[in-house]
Amino acid sequence: MVNGESAHGVIRQAQYSQQRLPQFRGNPLIEALPPSLSEDDLYEALSVRPEFAAEQRQWEAHERLQMLGTLHTFMVPMARHIELGRSLDSMLRSGYVGRAPRTPEHAKRFRADYPLVGTDTPYLGGVSALGAQVSALLMGNSGMGKTTAVKRFFSNFPQVIYHPEFNLYQVTRLHVEMPSDGSSIKGLAHGILHQLDQLIPGARYFETYAQKGRTGADSLMRSVARVMNMHCVGFLVADEIQNLTNSRKSAQTVMTELVSACNDLGVPLLYIGTNKAAQIFSLDFRQSRRASGHGMTEWARLPEDTEDGTMSEWRGFLSVLWSFQWTRKPVQLDAQLASTMYHCCQGVIDLAIKLFASAQARAILDGTETVTARLVANVYEQEFKLLHPMVDAMRKNDVQELIHFSDIAPVSLQEMMHGFARKAKVKGSAAYTVKSDSANFEARVTTSLVAAGFDEEEARAAAEVTASGSDQISLADGVQAAISLMAPVKRTRAKSSLKKVAPVQAQDDYAERPEDYRRAGVLARQAGTSVLQKMQDLGMLEPLCDLVELG
Repeated sequence: MVNGESAHGVIRQAQYSQQRLPQFRGNPLIEALPPSLSEDDLYEALSVRPEFAAEQRQWEAHERLQMLGTLHTFMVPMARHIELGRSLDSMLRSGYVGRAPRTPEHAKRFRADYPLVGTDTPYLGGVSALGAQVSALLMGNSGMGKTTAVKRFFSNFPQVIYHPEFNLYQVTRLHVEMPSDGSSIKGLAHGILHQLDQLIPGARYFETYAQKGRTGADSLMRSVARVMNMHCVGFLVADEIQNLTNSRKSAQTVMTELVSACNDLGVPLLYIGTNKAAQIFSLDFRQSRRASGHGMTEWARLPEDTEDGTMSEWRGFLSVLWSFQWTRKPVQLDAQLASTMYHCCQGVIDLAIKLFASAQARAILDGTETVTARLVANVYEQEFKLLHPMVDAMRKNDVQELIHFSDIAPVSLQEMMHGFARKAKVKGSAAYTVKSDSANFEARVTTSLVAAGFDEEEARAAAEVTASGSDQISLADGVQAAISLMAPVKRTRAKSSLKKVAPVQAQDDYAERPEDYRRAGVLARQAGTSVLQKMQDLGMLEPLCDLVELG
């Protein structure tokens, strides 16, 4: 068979290379892997930077906004990335020791599993001693690039290798997310079977083993283990491991099934999760021992300074990021800008990239064409309101507070850039080109208010007052001014209607979750304002002129 393609990518035909390490020699599963990378090659393999040229700064605004969106894959390898790459490479190759096809060890695994396939017999770990049992935990704040780094490393390996001599499709790794409810063993098994169906030509494992949900959990996991053994899966990545804390049952139930399956097969297992995952691994000494085997337990956020006065990783990361400025008046990274960025991001890589891109977008749209510390702080205050509680907790280093925000992540950079692109479009629409001295200004304001849910008679009166003002304003500003005139009426009505609703206790969980819209209702009642106003204050609503192209 020649090189082909599956639903997920290219299938490579095996090409074997001689191995120097004695434990790897003669094992086709290892000999078919690409050689280990040197430190310099690994650095280049992990680096991801957009295609940038200084002349791009003279492009049109909408083109530069699209270029800012390319920063979403930006990655500067640091010491932790190199260490991670080394560990993953070692785990993958060591996991294949003792698993070569058509060997007594490989046959023994099949014989041990075969009589139990289709039954609900739990794992007893009978053959786990045949190969390496390796697992590790990659834990840290959201936005530190844990999953991105793992995927970037494994992109240097073909996911499927075909061995003609053995008629074998070797799957080098599987990347699955733990079920959101944290307790669904079947959900985890279904995810693995679906991936294998997409990777292996002609495979129908989900249809064969899932049987439309009628198979028991233990039986299904044993079938999954057999299929993984059949295709010599080299590595299993279990992402979003903190979801196990949502389990209605014991989180250890799902963990035990997963670990037992991987131990029986000798498949290395990497857990990836937020700091919330510590609640799981601290429960059981055995899980803690498994998780800490490869020296990459925690990926903490980057510190601002180093103890010895050398350049910190944070400053090094910022200096590289800062070279990608699409504004027409680029600026050098100075101490004030670096300090402001850290104050707003607290060493979280993903947040820093998005804040830097958003600040550039704002500078492009308002015509200033330069990034300043004041602009960065202003963009953070206005565009990242939902993240303020989490960042504040980081500044205070309050571990208990951070647990409440473990699942909060910024909106994607692509979505943010689309929002800025919409604003650029609106700037050229009737919302900003129609002025208060236009003949149809009052009628347009009235129509916009009615569309927003205001009473038509009240809207017409507010529009008339706005249009009669002495200052010339745009249609967008006229709508906002008219809304401010009507706000006291709306607040009175909203306040009276809220009295009919049963009060919400302050201890309700959602009252402390910044992303929950019900929180606006609690805070609105406390402040005596409308829910609409409070949602706007919290950044839960876009301005009317950004959502509706008036006219």
